[in-house]
Amino acid sequence: MTRAHQGDIIKSIKVFKGRGIRVLMALVLACFVPLVGCSNTSKQENAVTSSLREVTTFEGGIAYRTQGDTYWALSLSGSWEEMGRQYGGLVSNDLQNFYHEITEDIAVRGIPEDEQLQTAQEITASLDDDMRAMMNGMSQTSGLTYDQVIELNVSMLILAGELLNAEPTDACSGIAVWGDYTADGTLIFGRNWDIDRAGMLKYMKYLAVVVCNPDTGYAFANVHPLGEVYMETGLNEKGVFIELNNGLESDTGNYPDRISTFAVLAEALNKYDTIDDAARYIAGIPGDMSYIIQVADAYRAVSIERPTYGCRIRTGDQEGLLVAYNSFIAPYPVGWEAIVLPPPALETDPRYVNLIATANSQEYYGKINLETMENLMELDSAHGGAIHDGTVLQVIAVPRDLTLWMRGYKFSDWQQVDLRELFR
Repeated sequence: MTRAHQGDIIKSIKVFKGRGIRVLMALVLACFVPLVGCSNTSKQENAVTSSLREVTTFEGGIAYRTQGDTYWALSLSGSWEEMGRQYGGLVSNDLQNFYHEITEDIAVRGIPEDEQLQTAQEITASLDDDMRAMMNGMSQTSGLTYDQVIELNVSMLILAGELLNAEPTDACSGIAVWGDYTADGTLIFGRNWDIDRAGMLKYMKYLAVVVCNPDTGYAFANVHPLGEVYMETGLNEKGVFIELNNGLESDTGNYPDRISTFAVLAEALNKYDTIDDAARYIAGIPGDMSYIIQVADAYRAVSIERPTYGCRIRTGDQEGLLVAYNSFIAPYPVGWEAIVLPPPALETDPRYVNLIATANSQEYYGKINLETMENLMELDSAHGGAIHDGTVLQVIAVPRDLTLWMRGYKFSDWQQVDLRELFR
């Protein structure tokens, strides 16, 4: 896909109606991938903290803050509506502040509140009953109306459309490494979420890990700014990690009548305890839009390339290495060659080649642990990495330990969240 082609897509989504809304969701919602390795180093102990400070409780939900009072970590339990009530009651002030700040920001950029609400209503209709029940519960205790809650849920999507305008940045990227690439074979998963750092950095103060412990199925964590309940990045209590990259560079198809991918990912985390079962479930449901979905556990990762016309599960670039960005990776399955849109030229987007080369370099091969993975995630696209001006959020996951690290890039240091403290 050419950049001009991408520009046409972004222009089309700015009206926020019909197909444009769905394309916007795919552009915004996606992109990190895994880094794997051993984490038993002094750097792990010194560079990040695992302590969570309990702040308050509400109807059985518990709110914590990470080191330095940086981010929220919430532990919710019960029915989806009950968890929504806990969510709203625990962080009502921040939800209200975030709502007013970002909706006013969007309005100043040219999208009035009534158009924001229309977009929110159309996107909410594509989500599942659990997400809608949670947002209904939030509206009962947060000080926001239901309409305001659903607006907040999609506010980052709407803002992204305005920030990207006709010249979208490269979206998300990531790398998974395990086996011979790491110190002990254990997988570490690192993720870059890329949109527009200049326009979104101020909202990283609302970044949170929200853990849902529903009445049925497995508990799972969702990494998002507060109030965004749809699933892009998550880890369940059985150590299954899932993350989403947009795949519009390879396929711009759109089928709004199909099951929402964001609901599919949440259901996979809630229902499945193995990488194989989760991947088969995701691959078996036709895509509403084109996505590249990574699924990992403690020892390996796979990439599900899921256009609107088929699906394949890719096992990696080399044994122990999986890199993904926003284009499908050649060679393609039989029948795809004439359909897949070509990836950007190397000089335009070197991220995929960069990450493979860096993982195989003398500095990194066989040595990847938390410290070297942090170093890799600091590399920009001109120096063997994937960071650029669009990078907003980074996540590291160690499924073996049920542990996440997260930071708003250029906003905070790495903050560690031990999910075993939040799963119930």
